[in-house]
Amino acid sequence: MKVTGGLMVAETDEHLRFLKEKVAVEQKAGIECRIVDQGELRQIEPALSRQFVGAAYCPQEGKINPLIATEHVLKAAREAGARIIDNCEVTSITPVVGGFGVETNRGRIRAGRVVNAAGAFSARIGAMLGLDVPVFGAPLQMVVTEAAAPTISCLVAHADRHLTLKQAANGNFIIGGGWTAGLDPVFQHPRPLLSSLEGNLWVAQHVVPALRKLHVIRSWAAMNINIDGAPILGEHPDQPGFFNAVTSNGYTLGPIVGQLTAQLVLGRETGRALQPFSISRFKKGRS
Repeated sequence: MKVTGGLMVAETDEHLRFLKEKVAVEQKAGIECRIVDQGELRQIEPALSRQFVGAAYCPQEGKINPLIATEHVLKAAREAGARIIDNCEVTSITPVVGGFGVETNRGRIRAGRVVNAAGAFSARIGAMLGLDVPVFGAPLQMVVTEAAAPTISCLVAHADRHLTLKQAANGNFIIGGGWTAGLDPVFQHPRPLLSSLEGNLWVAQHVVPALRKLHVIRSWAAMNINIDGAPILGEHPDQPGFFNAVTSNGYTLGPIVGQLTAQLVLGRETGRALQPFSISRFKKGRS
């Protein structure tokens, strides 16, 4: 993980008003952030287009390589006593005395408690116990350019357009921002869409003009999680011992979601008000 700072740029006065409201909420929550004007924005990131009137700046934002980070998380988990079983598909879950019987393609596992952390496929896990976990997969895609000389250091987003933009240590630009990918109708595998790739690149080049000189070297798609904007956390009210740990914010919220879930599973106080994240909120909305 590398802390580089993050910018959300404003192209109009309306964008800037939105960012001021956003920053006020974040500051109230204890997040270090502030509004920067056009002059300071150019000092922070000279390569940005000149049309931006300001930005929200968070110096504690950063970036992480998930391929490397995941291996470190796995290593730490094993050292703490966790047993990791690779390529282990869960096929059914049955309540039994004192817990659950979990059937997998590698045998049966007996568990006192079960945590549903299956991301976009969490609904399938809940359905094994007859529970409705209202989570849907949302295929999204990313783009990577060829390497270039150091151009930007911050994570860059736009106040009104779909964009996340960062430059890796080796010079490649990684471009995303929630652009829809396709879904293979037969195999249900996500795949990049040319229209989304073109749109994503247009926004990125609009923000950092130097990108217009670079070639795309690859694009990939994966399943994001579509909930209602907030995680689903905690023990299911209709199935004691079954806990949900589902969030659409991946590595951003993953660590805190994991910590809170571990505390809940162990019956410890979290020190936080988690009721807004309970799955019970969906029942209220449907009543």
